[in-house]
Amino acid sequence: MRRFCRKGAIYGDVSNTLIGDGKIERAPLKTMRAFQEDGIRWAAYQNHDLGHPDAGRLAFLQYGGPKSTFKTPPPRYPDTESVGLGWRYVLVGEVDLKEGKVVPVEVPIT
Repeated sequence: MRRFCRKGAIYGDVSNTLIGDGKIERAPLKTMRAFQEDGIRWAAYQNHDLGHPDAGRLAFLQYGGPKSTFKTPPPRYPDTESVGLGWRYVLVGEVDLKEGKVVPVEVPIT
């Protein structure tokens, strides 16, 4: 049986609560809209390492499309060159491209 947590609940050992208002800056929003295709969705991750200089920074991951690496968003952002160690970045929601903000969603607890 899968359990779910809502915004503000504990996801594993960290909170998945969005820090801030969830507004997305113009440049990443423009990029996500340019790559929008059928079935593609965008997961929003936020750096929750409060001792890190980039605490609160958002990162976005494409998922769900036919060419996407991920069919569903992982609970943590993958390790990448642009973001660094993904363990700092926790899934906090999904991107609403029309409104230009992060919308908290139910997150499965694995």
